[in-house]
Amino acid sequence: MTDVPCWRLHQPEEPAMEEYTVTELEDALKVVKQLLPPRYECLACYLNRMLASRNCTGLKWCTTYRDLRAPRATAMERKFPALGGYCDCEVQANIFRINDALWSSAEGGSADDAYVPACHKVRLGTIKPCELWLMRSGVQWGGGVFRQAPKAS
Repeated sequence: MTDVPCWRLHQPEEPAMEEYTVTELEDALKVVKQLLPPRYECLACYLNRMLASRNCTGLKWCTTYRDLRAPRATAMERKFPALGGYCDCEVQANIFRINDALWSSAEGGSADDAYVPACHKVRLGTIKPCELWLMRSGVQWGGGVFRQAPKAS
């Protein structure tokens, strides 16, 4: 007789765990790192980066940013649709606008569609954009105009 309890004999066998090579795991971690917002990157720069290389699927990237960098911004999912942002690409199109003065390329001084400046960084916990963007205000945020975020003192 075996020393295995009866209840263990009637349980299905656990599937074998898949084994991955070190290279496969490193590649997977690189992909995950690209999907995470870097510390101090603003929501608008994160959305711009994500939408340049990935599809828009609802407010996926906005909520990912909010969950990781601004968890107290709980009204975002209610206010963004009121401003015309029902999905990530609409947030990018209707809520954030490029601050043209800061998006001109360094060489010629003229706007270049391929030129994307580095994020000017924001404090942790905010969904306000950095200086590169103007954010539409309205619905408890102001009167529906695009403004640059006030400087923190």
